[in-house]
Amino acid sequence: MIDINTLAYPQGIPSNNPVIKFYGIIIVLGACLALFLSNYRAHKDGYDWHFFDTVFLVAFPLGIVGARLWYLIATWPECAPTSTKWYAPIAIWDGGLAIQGGIILGVLAGAIFIFTRRKGTSLLRAIDFAIPTVLIAQAIGRWGNFFNQEVFGHAVSPEAWNFLPSFITNNMQNGSMSMLSGVSLPQGAIAAPLFLVEGIVNLMFFFIIGHILPSVLGKHYKNGDTSFAYFIAYGVTRLILEPLRNPLFIMGVTSSSDLSRSHFNSLIMAIVFIVFGVVTILGNHVIRYICDKKGISLEKIGFSSKSKQKEEKTFHSDDSIDLSKIKAKEQNLNDSEKKE
Repeated sequence: MIDINTLAYPQGIPSNNPVIKFYGIIIVLGACLALFLSNYRAHKDGYDWHFFDTVFLVAFPLGIVGARLWYLIATWPECAPTSTKWYAPIAIWDGGLAIQGGIILGVLAGAIFIFTRRKGTSLLRAIDFAIPTVLIAQAIGRWGNFFNQEVFGHAVSPEAWNFLPSFITNNMQNGSMSMLSGVSLPQGAIAAPLFLVEGIVNLMFFFIIGHILPSVLGKHYKNGDTSFAYFIAYGVTRLILEPLRNPLFIMGVTSSSDLSRSHFNSLIMAIVFIVFGVVTILGNHVIRYICDKKGISLEKIGFSSKSKQKEEKTFHSDDSIDLSKIKAKEQNLNDSEKKE
């Protein structure tokens, strides 16, 4: 039997009296990488390298607020903070964040900021640069669960994951003590590293909705399709992986009697995200079709379908310069000067 190897992960910095937890470091690292990729994607299309910097300062903190609010609403009163201190509901350092709320409030705040402060920018195209990168942030953020030894899968045989490095498998089993999250596993078993599986799935969906989807749809692709497809990707991920979680890490579960209800809630939540994504994609295409038929311009409300680069190319192609006419005008000016 291998003793557990925590490598002092939960302690944070400094290790004797942690102020900065490794879980928080991982979340910020994922968010910063998402910011860099968003700016990179926007820059490739002709926008400024720092297009999303200010947007990030608004969307990321509000995303944390949304994640906390969603957790409190979804688990109340079963998992309500037990402390009597006034700040207990906002004490995120004691645990309790739900990515669903972070996505909703963070995306909404960022979209509102772009719409109100980035005049003349296509809103849907702008969020298409950013929202797929949220999947990258989620893939990295899931390693926070590894550091805290939480939100893992069912107990399995160590041989099932023996292809992984030992620093992962050694931290997914009990050894001679309980897991850091207080969960005990059968002797000789390890917890399936669900954080790693979900991270890989998130990376897969990043490439699917960010690169493959626009290529497959071709001329039928519309700005916003990528962003709305994110909700489908998230719902499918939850639909597949939620039943694989250790029951004690399903939101709202405090006892075995809660398990069936929480499985049902997780299923409904996943389906809601999928339906929302499908409906918004269809709505995006139907609205554009109707507007095109009626000659209504979407550019006035920030939903232009042209990219900045395409607009520049269109300008040069539509307003081509006739050099022969310019030369003729120059000759006429020269002749008039000679006569004078």
